[in-house]
Amino acid sequence: MAELLLEGSRGEEVRRLQRNLNAALADQVVILDGKNILPLETKTGIFGKRTKAAVMQFQRDFKLKLVDGKVGDDTRKALAMRVLVIEGTISRNPNPSPATPKPSPLPRPSVTPVVPTPTPTPANKHWLFQAQPAAGLTPPPFFSTAGPSASVLTGQVSFGIVYRTASEGPHWEFGGAFQPSFNSQNSPTDPRYTLQLQGSVTYADPYSRGRFHTALFGQVLLLTNLAPTSFAGGVQVGGQISLDIIEDKWNIFSQAGVQLAGQWTLCGQAGGCAGQLTFGPVFTVLGTTIQWDLQ
Repeated sequence: MAELLLEGSRGEEVRRLQRNLNAALADQVVILDGKNILPLETKTGIFGKRTKAAVMQFQRDFKLKLVDGKVGDDTRKALAMRVLVIEGTISRNPNPSPATPKPSPLPRPSVTPVVPTPTPTPANKHWLFQAQPAAGLTPPPFFSTAGPSASVLTGQVSFGIVYRTASEGPHWEFGGAFQPSFNSQNSPTDPRYTLQLQGSVTYADPYSRGRFHTALFGQVLLLTNLAPTSFAGGVQVGGQISLDIIEDKWNIFSQAGVQLAGQWTLCGQAGGCAGQLTFGPVFTVLGTTIQWDLQ
């Protein structure tokens, strides 16, 4: 019995399945989340939601008993038969002996074969616009030149542009964002309001299962704190887990990371010309991402 292929499977068998599905469903349109998913991407070798939807469409077309999106022996046999019919028959004897000539049959009226119009390949959506409201927690730092400080509750919303190298499977994402935020403190070291610019590099989906996704990220931060005015810069690394509400449109997420930051208060302000360096944990307890395709 061959290996059962299902959502989450990976490897060359999945690539072969995706190529066969593209051939078997070449004259069809399969809609998922309002988009035609055919032909399937065959480079990553990952059995995702699009592959599952295509398998279920084939199972319905071939009138199989189970329409479950899983590829077992019955689906394999049906798919092999369908692709064989499309691509032509295979001779069992590569060197057949010459056959006795037979009388030529009467000519039949010529019939022009009907060739199905191939479904256009949907464009891979690389550029995205994202909006991310979130609530977070910054515990006391591991180290700070400003001395002990209390935990800070934060709220923020960021708006940014993201470029991703693929829409399925492990891939890289590069982005920039503008993020206004506020926190529960209002002190020279933790002003109430902050404007932040950030650049990020993300390795998305090192592990994913269904609607569940993970990511590892690094960020460079430039901040302007208001009342009192100060400037800060830093770097942050961490990880994220997310759950799709609407695939490729809307998710909820949590993040955990560590941040190294330096801050300088302008002369003439409260605690003027004061500088500080901090290193400590940063958490986004709950956030949501809403994104739109830009191409």
